[in-house]
Amino acid sequence: MLLTFVFFFIFSGNMARIEPVKDLFFFFLNKSTLLFSVLSCQVISNVPSAILLSQFTHNYSDLLIGVNIGGVGTLISSLASLITFREYVKHNPTKIGYYIGLFSLYNFGFLVLLTGSMMLIK
Repeated sequence: MLLTFVFFFIFSGNMARIEPVKDLFFFFLNKSTLLFSVLSCQVISNVPSAILLSQFTHNYSDLLIGVNIGGVGTLISSLASLITFREYVKHNPTKIGYYIGLFSLYNFGFLVLLTGSMMLIK
């Protein structure tokens, strides 16, 4: 589990050095730091995403809100979600699909609700 998180940081650092990726990040962060930070967390987790994107924006308020909201959604979006999933599977190995289904239902519901609310406020 810890190695997964370490690889997220390595991946983030390497991505920040690729020129086309840098240009893409600047483009999307200039459009909506909040929305792009929420979406990036769904792929590379919220803490590495915060570190990666902080190099490309000065809108730290929206970045912090976005990566906090981005901690819900996919299992990858937060290390806490991965730890919880691992523990659940350890104690309930036959109910993995049930957990993922219920987890996804609640988390994506919260993700849409929180992101939508913040987009309306901003």
